Amino acid sequence: MNHDSAHNVAGKQDAPRRILIIKFKHIGDVLLATPLVQVLHENYPQATLSFLVIGATGEVLAGNPMIQKVWCYERGGGLLPLLKLYLWLFRSRFDLVIDLSGGGDRGAICTWVTQARDRFGHLLTRVPWQRNLTNRLAYNRMQPEPGHDVHTVLRDLELVAPLNLHFTGLHVTLPVLDLPRQTVANLLAQEGVDDAIPLCVVHATSRWMFKCPPPGVMAKVVDAISLKWGLRVVLTCAAIAVEKNYCAQVLRETQTTPLFLGGRLNLQEMAALLQRAHLYVGVDTAPSHMAAALNRPSMVIFGPTKPHLWGPWPNGNRQQPYPRSGGSCQAGRQRVCRLDWECIPCDRDGCEGSKISRCLTEMTPEFIMDNLSGLFTLRQDTPCAVSAEKFR
Repeated sequence: MNHDSAHNVAGKQDAPRRILIIKFKHIGDVLLATPLVQVLHENYPQATLSFLVIGATGEVLAGNPMIQKVWCYERGGGLLPLLKLYLWLFRSRFDLVIDLSGGGDRGAICTWVTQARDRFGHLLTRVPWQRNLTNRLAYNRMQPEPGHDVHTVLRDLELVAPLNLHFTGLHVTLPVLDLPRQTVANLLAQEGVDDAIPLCVVHATSRWMFKCPPPGVMAKVVDAISLKWGLRVVLTCAAIAVEKNYCAQVLRETQTTPLFLGGRLNLQEMAALLQRAHLYVGVDTAPSHMAAALNRPSMVIFGPTKPHLWGPWPNGNRQQPYPRSGGSCQAGRQRVCRLDWECIPCDRDGCEGSKISRCLTEMTPEFIMDNLSGLFTLRQDTPCAVSAEKFR
């Protein structure tokens, strides 16, 4: 990949006019593909760019001025929606298709249906050869599957390295739309939170509880943020039972009164809330990437998962932002909070697959707050008697 060459591939006669990106993955994965959108737009400014995703993950692409169409495919919808999708893919006459789905059959089949001139996808290197049959038929520009020590943003760019695209800084793009912004403003006003009150959004849950510290620990962190810095804490979670139950335990153990908006916001409204926030604290889940995209000062708690692969992307960066190991670290306004244990990151669903991660259950509120203070120390801020301006 050419980071800063003056060579402009958009000037080539064979530059693509219609580009499709496919990413059949989770919300955070889709959002972390937007730096590739940025680079493609910068190199091929005359091209139209479409994006194919699964279901509601496309909400994080809404309003992105570099994307002309987002097609959200609903799994389990039957044969007719699938045929409509295939018909659209074939009729759109894409010149360049980039499948970021990681080698799955669904993305490969969609790529093949387009019959685009250039069809990029991964050759899986750690599976039996039979698993690559579909990929070999679908892609004519296959790249080896990248290693596991490369951040997702850079992995996506490595796939299209043969295009010799140039870029300077890489940005995750998350537009905040007017209607969700007004909805959140009205919701906060109904709860007695006016524009002068500085907010800290805490999203301490994931559908995978092995990524989460104990509720009692997060209750003490919520209290400390409120009492030490005078921030109004807004506690959020997805509208699923396991996350709501976790937050209910946090709320039972807090001494302060955080505002709970769990399950009340869609993705676009969550983006609007994060834009309104002055500080964000979360775990390895989609809102952490959203906060980073909006340049909020953020601290993300990691346990067994890999921040060097999935950490919040610091906008403007163009190189690997986090080391593989070595405890807490920081890149720009984004801080990774983790213990300095030899087994971290194991990338397992809890110790020995138990769904319980000791590297999180043994993390103390004091350790988390020390890391949060470190975020401001490195930004040369003083986290005492804080005003809204200090967090902007």
